Amino acid sequence: MMAIPSISEDDAAARASDLLQAAYFRHALAEYRSVLAAKLSRQGAKLNAMAGKADAIAVSRMRRQMRENEAEHRKLDSMIEAIDRRFSTS
Repeated sequence: MMAIPSISEDDAAARASDLLQAAYFRHALAEYRSVLAAKLSRQGAKLNAMAGKADAIAVSRMRRQMRENEAEHRKLDSMIEAIDRRFSTS
């Protein structure tokens, strides 16, 4: 006769699986956030170098790209914080 797993065993297995997935996605998001932060840093340096030049279109384009990357950076922070809140150990 086969033993039927209890609901608490199933819940524990599901929780463990959820925690593994959360850790995986949190790591992936944090890694992408680091890449994006480095890109923003390079863009900031490039923008500073462009400041003395009169190419207003290029400066405007760089600022727009930076705003888009900053918005994406905030979204990544929000997703990481949501994972942390949902899967906190407290």
